[in-house]
Amino acid sequence: MAEKKKCVLVIDDEDDVCQIIKEKFEHLGYRVLTANDGAEGFRKTEEERPDCVLLDIRIPKGEDGLTYLRKVRSYRHDDLQEQTRMRKTPVIMLTGAGATMQTLFELEGISGFIEKPFDLANLQGKVESVLRTR
Repeated sequence: MAEKKKCVLVIDDEDDVCQIIKEKFEHLGYRVLTANDGAEGFRKTEEERPDCVLLDIRIPKGEDGLTYLRKVRSYRHDDLQEQTRMRKTPVIMLTGAGATMQTLFELEGISGFIEKPFDLANLQGKVESVLRTR
């Protein structure tokens, strides 16, 4: 039986960023979903159960990344297993303000961050590292 492809969800308001990441990770054999704001990303997290989320912190129109993260980390569900799965979804922040916000990110329970502009090889390494420890 074939192994299920790992799924990465990219939440970023910049379509070109979503597309570049999508192409790179699909080429590596991942299933990749995209969303342009936190609300859309939250729906996809509930429905599609991604193995890892790449999240832009600043989304000017719609729900921002921090709101998304707080909703996921405080998720409530009658099924305790589903609640735990949602709350423990690994999230890697994509941000231009990584070093200055690192403490906040750690308090919010992220798995790491990549500063924009980012190198795709570094992003790949971070995602693979997070998925190995899962």
